[in-house]
Amino acid sequence: MKKAFTMVELIFVIVILGILAMVALPRLAGSKKDAEITRAKAEIAAIRSAIQTYRGANLLSQKPGSGYPEKLDKKTIEEITNGTKLGKNWSVNEAGDKLTLTIGETTTFTYDKAKGSLTCQASDTLCEKIEK
Repeated sequence: MKKAFTMVELIFVIVILGILAMVALPRLAGSKKDAEITRAKAEIAAIRSAIQTYRGANLLSQKPGSGYPEKLDKKTIEEITNGTKLGKNWSVNEAGDKLTLTIGETTTFTYDKAKGSLTCQASDTLCEKIEK
């Protein structure tokens, strides 16, 4: 005699798997955004550190000026961070003073070449998530 599952048992298992999938998928979607925010935090930290390192190197070599990079375009960011490329969620304007991050919502980081600072809008929710 061959033992097998009945149709009712199979349908019951499929329904349970469907319920589990409905519960798990929203959590996975949230974790993707969290991962993108974590990556953005790391990229901003790397850029800020590279700006200070760049300035230190310029001051030691006694180059005139503030020592900070003139602009932060993608090429300059790659050079000062030793090859770190910005993720696909980033865009940089032509002047090299604004970096825009889009992860569901958008925030803009402004580069001040006189101070060597990279700041974002404090009232922005995405900015608050990245800066904390």
